[in-house]
Amino acid sequence: MLVLTRADLERLLDPASVIDAVESAFREAAAGHAVALPRAALPLARGNVFLGMVSTLPRRQALGAKLITVIGGNRARGLPTVHAQYLLSDPDTGQPLAFMEAGFLTAIRTGAASAVAARHLARADSRRILCFGAGVQAEYQLRCLQAVLPVESVGVAGRDPGRAKAFVTRMRDALGVPVAIARDPRAAVREADVITCATTASHPLVAGRDLRPGVHLDAVGSFRPHMREIDTEGVKRAYVVVDTYEGAWEEAGDLLIPIKARAITRRHVKAELAQVVARKKPGRASAPAITLFKSVGWAPEDAITARLAYDRAMAAGVGTEVSF
Repeated sequence: MLVLTRADLERLLDPASVIDAVESAFREAAAGHAVALPRAALPLARGNVFLGMVSTLPRRQALGAKLITVIGGNRARGLPTVHAQYLLSDPDTGQPLAFMEAGFLTAIRTGAASAVAARHLARADSRRILCFGAGVQAEYQLRCLQAVLPVESVGVAGRDPGRAKAFVTRMRDALGVPVAIARDPRAAVREADVITCATTASHPLVAGRDLRPGVHLDAVGSFRPHMREIDTEGVKRAYVVVDTYEGAWEEAGDLLIPIKARAITRRHVKAELAQVVARKKPGRASAPAITLFKSVGWAPEDAITARLAYDRAMAAGVGTEVSF
């Protein structure tokens, strides 16, 4: 079995390739060739959570399971909020192929799914991005969105000023475009072409009254029923696409909270991303439309990305072979 570290994966995986791989996974889903169990969530103390995600894409030779911990107090400890590991197996023989660090895997595949959604939902001329969040996931939201949009500037809104400042410096170098702190987040919302939210917020960061026509919202941080990044008015104004209905109805607080309040019904969610990718349902209908992609994570994104990493590692001689 091959062991791949985070450093190995950073060498092997690039946004453009992962975006194409993740889009192919959604096409597999639209054709009925992706299978995933509902995400298992085990509550831990102090609002933390342990998650399990299992899926297979038989035609892509991808079968695997991911285990994730989300520990909110880790930031104060100087540790990542998310720790994750992935086990990739051969779907024909059941043989374990690779065990890999999956914090990076999660970050890049989540950003890639948002980039796939942006291809279909954002205006093609979207140049100004506002990013809520200043962590690893926010970084890969921006890296992946830049791969599909003509990004010219980025504003950053983060809770911790020092952390946000360091993030701005890092992303300015990574993206090669102006990146600055959004001193007035509400004003920045009103000026943005794309707003990406990669936080663990429990209360809305984006107010619907501030959204201008044509904006695309990308909400990937909140992943539990009590969490939300977009307020009810923002959801009501938007054409909403989700990664999967199953995940949305279980975990997407951005949608479940307004549904519970009877501000919207499930019919307000117009499509799964697989349906949009396969052109079974429309994406952006007009330039003035407000669009929202709500993601809580879909296990085949991990499986296809892990398979890509494994194939590239075997070809390049990357990783460490171990035997049990």
